[in-house]
Amino acid sequence: MKTTQDKPSLWMLGIAFAALYIIWGSTYLGIKVAIETIPPFFMSAARFTVAGAILYLIARVTGAARPSGAQWKNAFTVGAFLIAGGNGTVCYAELHIDSSMAALIIASSPLFMTFMGWLGGVQKKPTLNTWAIVSGGLAGVATLVFSGASVEMQGALWGYVLMFAAIIFWTYGSIFSKRNPQTINPWLQSGMQMFCGGIVSLVAGLFLKETGQLDLAAISIESWLAFAYLVVVGSLLGFTSYVFLLRHCSPSTVSSHAYVNPVVALFLGWVLLGETLTWGGWVGSGMILLSVFFLLQENRKSRPVKA
Repeated sequence: MKTTQDKPSLWMLGIAFAALYIIWGSTYLGIKVAIETIPPFFMSAARFTVAGAILYLIARVTGAARPSGAQWKNAFTVGAFLIAGGNGTVCYAELHIDSSMAALIIASSPLFMTFMGWLGGVQKKPTLNTWAIVSGGLAGVATLVFSGASVEMQGALWGYVLMFAAIIFWTYGSIFSKRNPQTINPWLQSGMQMFCGGIVSLVAGLFLKETGQLDLAAISIESWLAFAYLVVVGSLLGFTSYVFLLRHCSPSTVSSHAYVNPVVALFLGWVLLGETLTWGGWVGSGMILLSVFFLLQENRKSRPVKA
């Protein structure tokens, strides 16, 4: 495995983006099924500590150097925001909202990334066109949330608040990672971030007293299978692709996975869980996805500034 940041081939980038687009679209369903009988933060903690340990061991066995204390510190910060803050909060939010609704709200992340990326110094100042696109996308988010878009989960205000908190956590973690690049094996880096994020998720679960909700004997076979899928596919393949792309692409371009994820999540939620949307949900969803599409076109016109 290479530890340099050589420019990857187009087919490597294509595979990585495909993993984000399709795999992460299905993880919303996986999370929903897993947390039916497993407390959310404990589920996230187990998922990422297991996946992180596997990636770390693979990297070390195949020749990656032992990470320094500074690299562990960086991994802890990124893992705390991306894994515990971003993914863990999504898991908790899905106790209150549908999996497809969670995916649709996450679809607005490129809009937040554009503004916060500029403030964080990893992207250029948004143009007037960009501000107009972002405003349209945020209007779509408002339409999605306040129109009672989820038929079966209307009024789940707490779930919506948690989802937007997750976006902020994830965006900050992505920007921090971009501003603090590490000359380190990407598999090793991903494993470290997952493991650290899993530990933070465990602490969050203990703080929320999830021990009283955990009953190993009561965990269903469906939840176990969903958990295994999240570990192997969602974490080992998906998150590694995300970190790999952050090393070679702008934050807004990488976050474009949110454009396709909702389509996959909507389809799977409808087919397997019977989740549906009202007219407000479809209108808001369309506004968000169109805004993300035009935002990506706008971002291609200029290169992001270097951190």
